[in-house]
Amino acid sequence: MPACSLKHPPAAGNFPEKSGPGEGTGIAVRVTYREAPQAGARVEWRRQPVEEKESPAELGMTDGGGNAAFDLPAGRYFLVVQWRGDGNYERPIARGDRFTYFGGNPVYAERGSFRELFIGLEEFVEAEPPTTAPQGGTGVSGRVIAGGAPVGSAYVGAYLRTDTAFRDLGFAASAPTGEDGGFLLDLPPGKYYLVARKRAGGGVAGPLRKGDRFGYYAANPVSVTPGHYTPVVISATSLKLRNAPAYSGEYKAASSIEGRILDPAGKPKRGVYAALYDNPDLLNRPIFLSDVTGEDGRYRLPVPVPGTYYLGARSGYGGSPAPGDLYGRYEGNPEHAVTIKERDHLTGVDIVVNEVW
Repeated sequence: MPACSLKHPPAAGNFPEKSGPGEGTGIAVRVTYREAPQAGARVEWRRQPVEEKESPAELGMTDGGGNAAFDLPAGRYFLVVQWRGDGNYERPIARGDRFTYFGGNPVYAERGSFRELFIGLEEFVEAEPPTTAPQGGTGVSGRVIAGGAPVGSAYVGAYLRTDTAFRDLGFAASAPTGEDGGFLLDLPPGKYYLVARKRAGGGVAGPLRKGDRFGYYAANPVSVTPGHYTPVVISATSLKLRNAPAYSGEYKAASSIEGRILDPAGKPKRGVYAALYDNPDLLNRPIFLSDVTGEDGRYRLPVPVPGTYYLGARSGYGGSPAPGDLYGRYEGNPEHAVTIKERDHLTGVDIVVNEVW
């Protein structure tokens, strides 16, 4: 079934809102549940990570083979897919519904390109109160599961805000889940958005890659009340990234930034990557990454969507740069900013890094 679209999508910051006729982005979405095609799933393209009042910018339903095709205006989107047996998407999510917030969000739709995205749905499971409730504390307790089975060694993050698109470490993070998928997260009273991640390579930071697991709690936000641990079950999906992601130098984008990463003496530095951010403080997880530099210090940074970005470089990944890491910001202007237009290929954009002490 072809996708239907809304006429007035909400604003998207400094990213293009619409493209001209025939200049959209072709995206095919393949939706499965337990590896079988999921017909009748609702595919939502949102302009913000969480929309409580706004309608999706674009909307469509999968056909009998679990497929939905879209011609999106160029820009940045957040992909959410749901299935409800009764077809009622106005009510709160309930037991038996299926849901996923795409772990590869945000999705950058590049003008005139074509992509395929493979989405696996997970069933929403209502948590049952624990038989032995933790005493004397406040927070969230629960399990992380995938396909009904527990997921061990996953981390659960609690977020107070959604404007970072969950790219930072959040307000608090749990210890790794046990073999039963269980976790306990102490939190002060309040409302939180819960996200679970399991990276195949371990660790708590860095971009998600093919085969990693990601779970956004479908009943977010969660209310935490004094003296209680709110029980939750977070269903995680395995990422099936068939296309080169934007954090890979293999990504073929119409626009790009190229240059060298150098030490203060002007010599090339290996083992460092360039990173684009959407905030002037260069905080949280970058939205685009280059591959790690070789002996010549050269990097190439694909940029699918034109806009103004903030450019830095560093070695290592995760949290603030640690002693011994290499770190630097683009010094071509005081804002460390790079503005890239459609089909721009900026060259000679060099970045000097220093060792962190």
